[in-house]
Amino acid sequence: MFSLDGPRPLSTAVKGWTAAVLGGYAAVVVAAYLRADEDMQALPAMALAHAMLASCFSAITALLMVGHARNTGRRGYLLIGGTFAYLAGVLVFLPLYFPGAVFPGRNIWGDLQSATNLYYAWHFAFPIGIAASAVLIYVDQRNHRRPGLSRAQQWGGLVVTALGVVVTLLLATFGADFLPAVLGPDGSKTPYAMALDMVLVVVCVATVAVTAFCARNGSLIGMWLTALALLVLGEAVVNLNATERFTVGWYASRFLWLIAVAALLTALVWNLSRIDRANSELAAHDSLTGCASRISLLDTMRREIARSRDLGTEIALLWVDLDGFKGINDQLGHQVGDDVLRQVVERLFGQVRPGDHVGRLGGDEFGVLLCDDVAEGRVDAVADRVLAAIREPIRSADSLLHVTAAVGVARAPTDARAAEDLLLCADLAMYAAKNRGGDRFERFNAVIGTEAVTKARLRHDLASSLRKEEFCLHYQPIYASDGVRMAGVEALARWVRDGQPVSAGEFVPFAEQSGQIIPLGRIVIRTLGSELPTWMAEASPDFFVSVNLSVKELADGPLVDELLESELGTHLERLVVEVTESLELQESSEAERNLERLRAAGVRIAIDDFGAGFSNFTRLEHLRPSLIKIDRSLVRRAGSEKEGGVAFLTAATSVAASLNCDVVAEGVETQAEAEVVQLLGIAYVQGFRYRKPGPIEEFRPEIVG
Repeated sequence: MFSLDGPRPLSTAVKGWTAAVLGGYAAVVVAAYLRADEDMQALPAMALAHAMLASCFSAITALLMVGHARNTGRRGYLLIGGTFAYLAGVLVFLPLYFPGAVFPGRNIWGDLQSATNLYYAWHFAFPIGIAASAVLIYVDQRNHRRPGLSRAQQWGGLVVTALGVVVTLLLATFGADFLPAVLGPDGSKTPYAMALDMVLVVVCVATVAVTAFCARNGSLIGMWLTALALLVLGEAVVNLNATERFTVGWYASRFLWLIAVAALLTALVWNLSRIDRANSELAAHDSLTGCASRISLLDTMRREIARSRDLGTEIALLWVDLDGFKGINDQLGHQVGDDVLRQVVERLFGQVRPGDHVGRLGGDEFGVLLCDDVAEGRVDAVADRVLAAIREPIRSADSLLHVTAAVGVARAPTDARAAEDLLLCADLAMYAAKNRGGDRFERFNAVIGTEAVTKARLRHDLASSLRKEEFCLHYQPIYASDGVRMAGVEALARWVRDGQPVSAGEFVPFAEQSGQIIPLGRIVIRTLGSELPTWMAEASPDFFVSVNLSVKELADGPLVDELLESELGTHLERLVVEVTESLELQESSEAERNLERLRAAGVRIAIDDFGAGFSNFTRLEHLRPSLIKIDRSLVRRAGSEKEGGVAFLTAATSVAASLNCDVVAEGVETQAEAEVVQLLGIAYVQGFRYRKPGPIEEFRPEIVG
């Protein structure tokens, strides 16, 4: 964002013009000072014109500064606005005190003495307010104070300014009798007034020094305040030699003041408009890629949707999300990642017509808005071309990168009638494409919408149940190979929603994807810690309890700390943590380090679902499991006598033997499967053939026995 307090180096041309203007102003000041006592024609209306114009200019400046203060949250701008508002408030009443300004030969309030007191009041208040504003802006910059103005500060500034104007007017109106006289009987200045003029010059010189010091960083507001202080100083110098009314110095003083406020108001308006234009361009365009920003694309979508509604046509939005872009940033650095984004945008522009729009929605996500000829065939063709263009190798620095994308397509008004809804539909379609492996496009349809609603409700209900801890544990027994002796149990989370049990296969993967698996894991640990000690002491010494922890749970240090410090801490040697083989469980990762902490505390490690997915024998050896749980797909294949089924199961048991760990056969459901498992000498079995999961009370007699 651009602002008045940001450093802006002056060009050589601007410096030259500034020096010329200040030089000319100084020459005018010197000439007016030398001829200050020369009498001129008496024009009482000059006081009215001066006061009204200066009050108008000051009021406009005050409004601009207060508005800028609210936009930027800077206290210094609020103080500048208050200073100009005070000046406008005092000046608007000045003609009422000045004899002849409204009615010939007389005034409405006070007298000429009061009018002169008002003159000195705002002449002293103004440079002091300018200097204080410059200091406040400078201090906030040096202290890196975060912008922010509360309502109390805004209203407080208004109240203080109004009180200042009221007090000044009351003193000028009713205080003339006890305040020192500033004008003699003939209307000339008294020695006291001349002393005030000298002090005013000193105050203005100090203001110039303060503002110049605070403007060292080259900020626009600092230079503006310095210029204002210099102009006010010139006016004070001329006034120093103007001892009577209607002299050259008297007129010049007021003329110079009008020049100061008018010229600086013009400069302020010009700079604010330039800043507003720059900020508008910044908001409308993505600074990295040069395409439209999210805000700008949304505005364009609203206009195009309204246009299509009037014309009875359609528009289409393509939501483009790069596959695996985070890996590029992590492995090759953000500079390469930024270069990839720029090249992707260039390719997107190459696939659309001039009337279409490309915008960055955030991160590695882009929107392509097709506005004309959006027949289904053309939209699909553009989506295919976009995928093909992104698929082309991207060269960045010394790397040749292969990038793909998932594209979601939605149409208005067919799929949505508002810009935000169109974005949502395209986003949902993109996720459907990503869930199908990426490097493809999907059109939004009713099924995708229904799935999104279902997931949203599941997320909401799951979050509510997690807050209320509406979960319980069921346990599935693990038997010795004979199927008679219970050797252990596996703890399984169970959730009942609206009176109906929710399948663990439905909510556990979703919780892991949404990040809700962490609070669910804490509930499981606390529940297990409260239930296990009551019956574990009655079980045989080699009886064990296994609990599943995902890689995300293992990577969460506080969750692992809670496990080690819970009631389970006294039974860690009988606890088995089951982890699924995963590419995310890499060496030197946080999950790997926490797994080592558990092993060091006496917890045994089991590899769950072995043979169902990723298998790396080197990683298995590094994990040093105590148990390998063979996936039920291998058990079912061996029991059904499919070709190679027994061989696969034998190979799995051989891997376990080479790692010197026991084997648990999962999902044993038939007599044939039980016989094959027993024939191969697998130590433990688990499955519905033996017992289904249930509350621990159902198995307590077997555990004790």
